[in-house]
Order: sequence, then C-alpha cells, then structure tokens
Amino acid sequence: MIEPAYLGWTREAVRVITGPGLPWVWVACSAVAAGILLVLIRPRRHDLAFAWRVALSHLRARRQRHGISAIALVSVVGVIVGVMALVIVLSVMAGFEADMREKILGSNAHIVVLPYGGTLHDPIQVVEEIQQVPGVTAAAPFLYTEMMLRSRYASAGVVLKGFDPVLTPFATDLLENLTVGPEGGLEDMDTKRALLARISSPPRALGQDEADNEDVPGVILGSELADSLHVYPGDKIHVINPVGTGESGPFGMPIPKVLAVRVAGLFYTGMFEYDAKWCYISNDDLRGFLGLPPGSVHGLEVRVADPYAAGEIALDIESRLAYPYYTRHWKNMNQKLFSALKLEKIVMGLILSLIVLVAGLNIVGSLVLVVLTRGREIAILRAMGASAPAVALTFMLEGVVIGVVGTLVGTLLGLLGCLGLDRYRFPLDIDVYYLDSLPVVVEPATVLLVMYTAMFTCFVATLYPARRAARLDPVEGLRYE
Repeated sequence: MIEPAYLGWTREAVRVITGPGLPWVWVACSAVAAGILLVLIRPRRHDLAFAWRVALSHLRARRQRHGISAIALVSVVGVIVGVMALVIVLSVMAGFEADMREKILGSNAHIVVLPYGGTLHDPIQVVEEIQQVPGVTAAAPFLYTEMMLRSRYASAGVVLKGFDPVLTPFATDLLENLTVGPEGGLEDMDTKRALLARISSPPRALGQDEADNEDVPGVILGSELADSLHVYPGDKIHVINPVGTGESGPFGMPIPKVLAVRVAGLFYTGMFEYDAKWCYISNDDLRGFLGLPPGSVHGLEVRVADPYAAGEIALDIESRLAYPYYTRHWKNMNQKLFSALKLEKIVMGLILSLIVLVAGLNIVGSLVLVVLTRGREIAILRAMGASAPAVALTFMLEGVVIGVVGTLVGTLLGLLGCLGLDRYRFPLDIDVYYLDSLPVVVEPATVLLVMYTAMFTCFVATLYPARRAARLDPVEGLRYE
C-alpha cells in the first residue's frame, strides 16, 4: 500500500509545501525561527565556513572527549527513534482510517437518496434523473430493515438489505465481495453475476440435502454470520419478522412472520461488523415479505466518480429532485467515526512527539556540556578575532547536524518498517479488531510534517547553548588558564 511512484511523492511534496497541506502554524513557526536566527546572530559570509569546521570538529570523537561524543550519539539515536516511531505509528493509524473508509465506501453507497414519506414508489424514473447529475456513475434502489435469522443450530439479529441484481453491483462492491457460491469458491465475475441474477431462485448447491427440493428465495450472508449460524450455501434458514403483519395473537402479542430462504452465497468484506451482521436478499422477495406495494423501495444508493466530492454532488441531486427527496452522503453518515479517528491520530502524534522533545533536551544538555568543557577553546577563538555570531552559529550547526542526521535516518528506518509491515501483513485477531491484518498507508504529507517537526525541535534546542557560548567573556574564560 506504499506509493511506489516516486514522481507521485515529489508532486505530493510540492503540493504540501506550497498548498494548504502543511498547517499554517508550522509555517508561522518557521518564519519566527528564521527571524530569531537573523536577529540573534547576524552572521557574515565567512562566519559560516568557520562555524562549519569548528562544529564538525566538536562532533568528531576524541580520546579526551568520549563523554561528549557519547551524549551527542545518544541525542542522534533519540531523534532517530522518535522520528521512526512517529512515521510508523502515524502510517498505521492512517492505514486503519483508509481501510475503514474503503470498506465503508465499498459496502455502502457514497450517497443515499431517501424520501420523506418512508418509501419511494417510482425508483426507475428517479434513478434516471440521478444518473444525469454530473459525477454520478451508478444508482440502484434498495430496501433496508432489521430482522432475525434462525437456523437449525443458532439465531442472530441481522441487517437485511434488499438489492437490485442488475443495478446494485455498479453502486456497491457486493459483486467483488462475493467469495462462495452454491458450487464453492467464486473466482470470475461472470459466475458472480450469474449468482446474483438467480438470487430469487438459487441453483442447487453441492452440499444441499438431497431430500430438500423446496424452491425458496436465496439470501447472501456475511462469512462471519454464516459461521455463527453454522450454515453453508444450500442450507435452508428462516427470516423472522417479530412484528409480523401487525395482527395480535390470543395474548395480545404480535404474531411473527416467517420466510423460508436458502443460503445462496457468502461475502467477505474484511470488516467484522458487516461480515457478522449483514445479509442480502432481492428487492422483490423482501418487498413481498414486508408487505410493501409493488415497485416501492426505501431509497436509492448512488456511487460517484470522486467520493470526496460526494457532498457537492449530493446537493446537486437534491436540487434536481427537490421535495420530497433528501440525500445523505458517507461523510456526514460517518462523521463522528472519522472525527474520532482523526482526534486519535493527532493525540497519538503529540504523545510520540515527546520522544523527539526528549531528544531535543538531550541536544541542549550535550551542547551546554560542550560550552562548559570547551570554555578555554571558545575564549581563545574569541581572543583571536572570532565574532560572537560565528560562535553562536557553530553551536547551532552542531544541533542542526544532529537533527538532520537523526531525522533522515529515522525517516528511512520508519519507511522501511512500514514497507515490512505492508509486505508481511502483521495478523490481527478479528474477534478484537475489525481487520484481519495491520494496514499501513504512508502519507507523504504526514512524513514531511514529522521531518519538519523533528528538525525544528532540534533547531530550537540549539538557541540557548548558542546564546550562552556567544556571550562567553574571553577574559573570564582565560583568567585561570
């Protein structure tokens, strides 16, 4: 799931840097940091080369300075670990969000058109109107209700969804999600389409009881739901409507209505909530069971070319159809879910940023220690004519080198970790998680933001030690030498 096109990375990086992808607060921090740098040190052109040579000499290991070099190494490792953790964790959380979005958009339509009266009586005409809206690729009528399923071994409350065998495969991923049919595994699309076309009278299954020849409507179950009911294609189960027809029995209780159906196939989305609760039946069969007028449906499912433009397209559909129709799209139907995921991602990023902050504090400590232990050297440089901005720039460059090296190595290790997780698919327990493997999606904007945050933190960590070194008095530094 990692984007293999390096040109795409470059294009995304340019978009993030020049567009609204990078939060303005970070841009403001960059401007403030640059202003502090210019006001604080005001370096001359020859100061940079001098500061660079001195900074590299401080970072190199010497026999009498192993302690300082070790602290610098710890600082680099801290930045590496922090950046690597941020890249991997945020990519995994982005993977969870993207995978959930993909499954929601696959099992549900991008836009749902509903009537205020509860039922829609002329769906074909409305479908033709909707398909004329720019951006709409498909539309299909549906019925939706909650029922009970009963097998010989167990029972379960389910979401029973009616679908159109011809139009629904273009509006949702039902066709792609089919895995098992009457004759076993389903591999090609033609076999899957044939199964949907005969859903009202499914063909005889390989495992069907020889004495069971009753012609009943077919139903498609989620794989987890089939496991909980202990059924397989060919088995006969019963759909139970607890409310029934509205008539009351001898004790004033409603008489349940029962419909015998046969398991015609199984589907698998990878999302436990759908696989354990959803089942599909044709609109005609469900309409007769619910006692609805011929041709009536509960609403229309709409698929659009760009899911992220669903809000604008939904408004266009409302303006075309007018009253009594209204629309809902996947963004507002799942707004709380995705808001919670976004908040969780932000909080996790802030928590893991503490690792980079600790690394920045290590940089402060190491540079202050360098200032204290190299006070004589700094005093000699100042006495020989080195300016205060050149000395300050020296210690800034030391921290920046630590930050750049740690950030680049940490980003590389983080991307390699994401590549490994994506390739080998770390398994998850579906009884706990809604996914069967750990998803990973590397977002270039997130990686760039992590790199920027780490480098900016390391730069800010150099300001105090650099200012302290620049204000060191050469006379005080050489008085007792």
